[in-house]
Amino acid sequence: MIDFWIEIIDQIRQHYPELLRGYRMTIFLTVASMTLAVGVGAIAALLRTSDYRLMRLVSGFYVEWFRNTPLLVQLFFWFFGLPKLALPLVGRPDFFLLSPLQAAIIGLTLYTGAYTAEALRSGLLSIDKGQTEAARSLGLTYMQTRTYVIVPQAFRVAVPLLTSIFSALFRNSALVSAIGVTELLQTADNIQQDNFRTFELFTVAGVLYLSVTLPLAWASARLERRIARSR
Repeated sequence: MIDFWIEIIDQIRQHYPELLRGYRMTIFLTVASMTLAVGVGAIAALLRTSDYRLMRLVSGFYVEWFRNTPLLVQLFFWFFGLPKLALPLVGRPDFFLLSPLQAAIIGLTLYTGAYTAEALRSGLLSIDKGQTEAARSLGLTYMQTRTYVIVPQAFRVAVPLLTSIFSALFRNSALVSAIGVTELLQTADNIQQDNFRTFELFTVAGVLYLSVTLPLAWASARLERRIARSR
């Protein structure tokens, strides 16, 4: 067992520049996609709780479509399928040709945005309707009421769920290696193909994933307890 951990430390010492680049790429993908997903999810959540039926139907279709299809299939569509879809439409196969990084960010954003929408929708529905009525009676418009009164409170309620979604996104980012993005998992795989230290390198990758997911799990549980006490 001691020899195993010595070998792991040796692999980190030899390959830390490549592993660090892959780790940075994973963090970049996660942060960029989560930032965009919160914006997409906020819009979808507002539409899902709108008074207009058409808006509810459109946003509901988006949420159900992206939540109920595998993320890997979605990534393949954005990277491999979209250019072929564009060919009969515009006559140019390169019209919607995306780089692996672009396809990864779009795929992760739209997939995570669907889950973010549901988290924010649950927050919106948890706010007492009396607050909406009170804000409207004070002269605020529908959009002002939603933007300045309801959404800030809903976001606070949804923060623990968003933290869990962020953690899931960090783990899901490993799938983008299937379309050619060299993130943490792909980096570990590339190295082990050269030196055949498969178990050691994937252990290193697992530890690096845990270095983010465990603190996020702890933060999520702590936030849930704090919000429960404040109610």
